Amino acid sequence: MKLLFTSRVSNFQRPFLFRKFSTADGVELAFAKYGDHEKNRKHNPLLICHGLFGQKTNWNSVAKAVQKRLDNVVYAVDLRNHGDSPHCSSMSYTEQATDLYLLIQKICAEGSFKKANLLGHSMGGKVAMRFAIDPHGSSLIDKLIIEDISPKGYSVSSHTFRYYVEAMQKADLSLSRQEISKGLEHDIPELAIRQFLLTNLRPRQDGTFEWKMNLTSIGRHFEDILGCSLPVGTFRGPTLFIYGDKSGYVPDEDRPLIRNLFPQVEFSSVKNAGHWVHSEQPQTFIDEICRFIEKK
Repeated sequence: MKLLFTSRVSNFQRPFLFRKFSTADGVELAFAKYGDHEKNRKHNPLLICHGLFGQKTNWNSVAKAVQKRLDNVVYAVDLRNHGDSPHCSSMSYTEQATDLYLLIQKICAEGSFKKANLLGHSMGGKVAMRFAIDPHGSSLIDKLIIEDISPKGYSVSSHTFRYYVEAMQKADLSLSRQEISKGLEHDIPELAIRQFLLTNLRPRQDGTFEWKMNLTSIGRHFEDILGCSLPVGTFRGPTLFIYGDKSGYVPDEDRPLIRNLFPQVEFSSVKNAGHWVHSEQPQTFIDEICRFIEKK
């Protein structure tokens, strides 16, 4: 799949200190679970956080393969305003990390685990970094995996994202899925991107469709999503930054910044992959994730 956007990097800022995750700000996230806590305990659970416009079902094949290899439990999560998770008027990274905090606490308590592994792609990677960099979150994380995103703001012209949102908002959802795709073709000519976005269609009882995503809230918070504001601190657990060699989202010049925040980081560049490493080179991606988690 082609990139949803290209970017120019803005200055990274960390303007605030820690504050305890407020459970009052959190929502209960939807997820798909693979494996069983009683039977599959060889490794700690793994939670997967998708990127912008994504959802848990996008990770079905990867999650199944990883769970089988690791003999653990894998959770593919819907972040707020995506998939089957609640629609919210706000979606800062602190709020999204709070949602994750509530879920990981619940998973660890129910399965009698002390920690979990955490993987995030793109926007989900920023949520994972925000969670792990906070001491209240880092105490629950065994290993951290970030796919194709750096801990910085991307000063992209947000018109590309807005274009997608506006096109989806004006789509005639009384038509068939194929006709909706055809109607989006003028505004979104890339077939792979249309197919990806159309996975967010949900049938209604009257035979029409609706979007799973909260397009209004997402459209209102593009600047927050493209930005990156982390508390001062570090995550000192094992960390993997995995990225596509054709992507450009994690250039070599970002490594000092990444090492400052994640001192135990290792880097893995995947050949012939862009921003969507897990879908463009799934076997290599699965191999790297399993190697990293299995590593003593």
